[in-house]
Amino acid sequence: MILRVPFPLHPRLLAPDVDGIRRTICCHRSVFSGAHAPNSTAAIRECVERAVPRMEIDVWFLADDAMLVFHDDVLDHETSASGPVEEQTRQSVADLRYRTGEPVAFLEAVVDEVRRGQTRLQVDLKPMGLLTAGQAGLLVRALEPIADRVLVGSQAHWNLRPLAQAGIPIAFDPMLHWHAAPWAAEANLGPLRMGRHGLWDDGPLAFMAGVDDAGYVASRIDDLLALVPAVEWMVDYRTLLHLDALGCSLGELLRQRGVELAAWTIKDRGPTETAALARKMFDIGATTIITDAPLSLAGYLSG
Repeated sequence: MILRVPFPLHPRLLAPDVDGIRRTICCHRSVFSGAHAPNSTAAIRECVERAVPRMEIDVWFLADDAMLVFHDDVLDHETSASGPVEEQTRQSVADLRYRTGEPVAFLEAVVDEVRRGQTRLQVDLKPMGLLTAGQAGLLVRALEPIADRVLVGSQAHWNLRPLAQAGIPIAFDPMLHWHAAPWAAEANLGPLRMGRHGLWDDGPLAFMAGVDDAGYVASRIDDLLALVPAVEWMVDYRTLLHLDALGCSLGELLRQRGVELAAWTIKDRGPTETAALARKMFDIGATTIITDAPLSLAGYLSG
């Protein structure tokens, strides 16, 4: 459903005060109104023109190291073309269109758009394979014009380390090490074993008798924080709910360690269910909610 609001967007709509704390509603895949293909130039431009506080895009390195803004690892689902994204080149996708007819975007063009406004850009770095030093350098240089308003996230902490060393703020997603998402387990995404505390976790502590929930969770947080210096963790909401059921508020535990929490990805399930889930995420300590339905969520929370 396409939602339209009067232009310009009031800046507080997606940055509400909840319980006296400023929160952020992040536009997942740069979706604002839903009028444009996710990750497309038009969608990105709409977010910037509407002065959204934060938008997220997905970035792949192509075979020639061009940086394509695209979500899936294959072209088949979102375009009329086919094949693995990482096998393409800038030339081979130069005329590529989403099924809506809108062209795909490259990271440099996104940076040009973002630098004209005040929106914070969250780059979801999609490659799982080890980036070369040259690729990491290309990404750092591309983001330099908006260095004060950018955040790079990934599940592949090995690709975040060189970016952190270059001064890029990092958002780490621990999914490959630690989660409670059934769909991820079914897809063999991350850990292969279910630990004693109800989380998928291959770490030895997850299977040791006599370790209580609080001690286990705190220790695993510290283990994972040691992987890469992050200013934020991005955690799926199912894992946050499971940790809360164990009596562990991940947002508070991270805050004590100087790290913020973003919850992903909240979809529109109607006013009552969506607002209740968002408020639960805030109660758990999330400062940011990443959502495909930012306008609906903002409306539900303000209603």
